Amino acid sequence: MNSSHSIFSTLGRIYKILPKTYRRKSILLTLAILVNSLFEIVGLAAILPVLAAILKKGFVEQQPILHALYQQLAFNDPKHFIVAMCLMILLFILIKNLFGVWVQTKQAHFSWNLHESISSQVFENAFKRGYLFFSQNNSNRILNRINGIPQQFAQQMLINVFQLINEFLILILIIGSLLVYDYLILLLLGGIVLPVFVFFYQTTKKRIASYGTRLNELGPEIVKPVYEVVFGYVDVVVNGIFPNFKKEYLSKIKEAKSLRITVLIIQNIPNRLIETCVILAVLIILLYGLFQLQETDKILTLMSIFGLAAYRTIPSINRLILAVMNIKNFHYTLDYLEDYLNTSSTEKNTTPILFKEKLCVKNLSFSYPDANNPVLKNISIEIKKGESLGIMGSSGSGKTTLMNILLGFLQPTSGHFSIDEILVDNTNREIWQQKCGYVRQDVFLIDGSLEDNIAFGVPKSDVDPIRLEAAIQKAQLSTLLDTLPSGKDTNIGERGAKISGGQRQRVGIARALYHGAEILFFDEATSALDSTTEEEITESIRSLHESHLTMVIIAHRESTLKYCDSIFRLA
Repeated sequence: MNSSHSIFSTLGRIYKILPKTYRRKSILLTLAILVNSLFEIVGLAAILPVLAAILKKGFVEQQPILHALYQQLAFNDPKHFIVAMCLMILLFILIKNLFGVWVQTKQAHFSWNLHESISSQVFENAFKRGYLFFSQNNSNRILNRINGIPQQFAQQMLINVFQLINEFLILILIIGSLLVYDYLILLLLGGIVLPVFVFFYQTTKKRIASYGTRLNELGPEIVKPVYEVVFGYVDVVVNGIFPNFKKEYLSKIKEAKSLRITVLIIQNIPNRLIETCVILAVLIILLYGLFQLQETDKILTLMSIFGLAAYRTIPSINRLILAVMNIKNFHYTLDYLEDYLNTSSTEKNTTPILFKEKLCVKNLSFSYPDANNPVLKNISIEIKKGESLGIMGSSGSGKTTLMNILLGFLQPTSGHFSIDEILVDNTNREIWQQKCGYVRQDVFLIDGSLEDNIAFGVPKSDVDPIRLEAAIQKAQLSTLLDTLPSGKDTNIGERGAKISGGQRQRVGIARALYHGAEILFFDEATSALDSTTEEEITESIRSLHESHLTMVIIAHRESTLKYCDSIFRLA
């Protein structure tokens, strides 16, 4: 990650990341912030005439505009006019604050809606990256990229950008007004205070950015040992290795704690600097008044003006510095979002794939990225519709890789495979995948009902009961269904914990059949089962074979493939 970046380049990158509809909204929101900043200054400036009228006798009569209002409104006593001015200021402050709440509400809606939009786009783009992306990346990191990064961008980075703009505009307007009033003392104060904050910013910006990047990396690292204990509980208990996972977990927690404390300390330093600078500024103004103004009323006026300015600028400076530091802290989100949002789209081929005759593999070879040797080399296979093909081979021979190519998850390095003479590639693989069903060794099951798992991904209201019943019958799940207390609505536990291994395989078969699979792929579906259960699943495969469903079956044992029309052996 590049840590050398200015605020202006960061703002440019943020603007480019925003979806087009949000760019216009961000400009309108920035204008609203500008108006809110003007209201802040007007509200602050409106107090000055009241202070002057109270401190200096005859001030109302000496000011043409105030005197005209005084006469126009038929006041008889300057005190009553001052009270009226106070009430008018109070009313304006109320309106200003209501407008400020409205602007903050718009900011919140903008931020959360943006999080929803970007997170959804990142989710889709991550999904489009395909099988290799998901198989070669840590699941916790993927989850963090899809949900955590967009949320941090919208809720932390962007909110702080709006804060930065708001406080910067307020400071510019206040400083501009003070320059007009007395530029010498302002330049004197700026010459003393500004270098302190510039030095602080320059010495901490890279550190803050690196801490933010590391804290983001620690998120998945903290979850990792917990995840491994939850899903590997039996192995952890049997092998007595929980202390190792606890040690790793505590190590990451302590590192995160140390970084967060350091960031918090750095973020609190500006408060102390500001406090010191305020005392210094008061002393400078007093000494300036003592030697340059000499008259008490002028000194009081000067102190009042700069005091009011300090009342508003001190919190603004603090919020401005915190905003800049937080932008640096969450700068890493830009790198990830630029990567995930810039996924190139492939032009789709809409030619239908009907699969009426055969699937052909011709001279197919495949190598994984950065691998020295090909996993598959010059493979040629033909599977006619309605036939079953068994694939055997030793571990590492490329059986699963070949199946992933046939499923459209991987693209051959050379050669091709086709359906009825139509080549399958990245442009039409989704059309082909809609005809495929997949049953692997560890069938993915959600913490839901039997129906939820068979009709996986289909909203409950859209489940077709006739198709569901047919899938249950063909997968021979009727016996299981009869034993479940709530039938198909019974929860089968996370990862199918409440049913047996063979039943989990049958649920996987039923799922493929429910979704209308015309070709069914089995990847070592029976290898983890005992011989009795394996025979039962093999009988289910026989039943599917007799119904003329095309199947491709990977297995270690030849007995599993006894109903296949042909067997292809990989060396």
